Amino acid sequence: MLRRLNLKYFKLIILLILLSTFSYGRGGVVDIDQIAQEAKIEKKHIILFFHMTHCPYCIRMIYNAFSDTFAKQKMKKNYIYVDVNIDDNDLIKYKDYQGDKRGFSKNLNIAFYPTVVFIDENNEIVYALKGYRDTTTFNLILDYINEKLYLETDFAGYLTDLEFRD
Repeated sequence: MLRRLNLKYFKLIILLILLSTFSYGRGGVVDIDQIAQEAKIEKKHIILFFHMTHCPYCIRMIYNAFSDTFAKQKMKKNYIYVDVNIDDNDLIKYKDYQGDKRGFSKNLNIAFYPTVVFIDENNEIVYALKGYRDTTTFNLILDYINEKLYLETDFAGYLTDLEFRD
């Protein structure tokens, strides 16, 4: 009986470790400044996904855009994902801010959910996407950010350029 109980705890610990490797932002203090250093080394952007537990559009975005096979591949290869559920009590550290996720959201003037914020390797916010986006649009945004086209044109201009390429 004791051995079976220990095995259950061991499996639970392994599962929690695996889940924590996919996403920053679940438990403890999330140090975005430190994550930005990792992003710089790995040549990746950071995705901050601001959402609420019971927001239907947030849930829809999780199950559609974030669960899409192509989006997951792009995110794994080119991004570090940080979950910012403002209903959680976890803490965030970013530049001069240190506090809870809800306060962090207010600090960045985010009042609409879901919102996806992209941070570059220099720890600077380069793009914010407010509201639900379908899978196709989200994949295009991932390409736009990854290719650093935000330095050249806005997203609408990027879409126009795509139309002329086809």
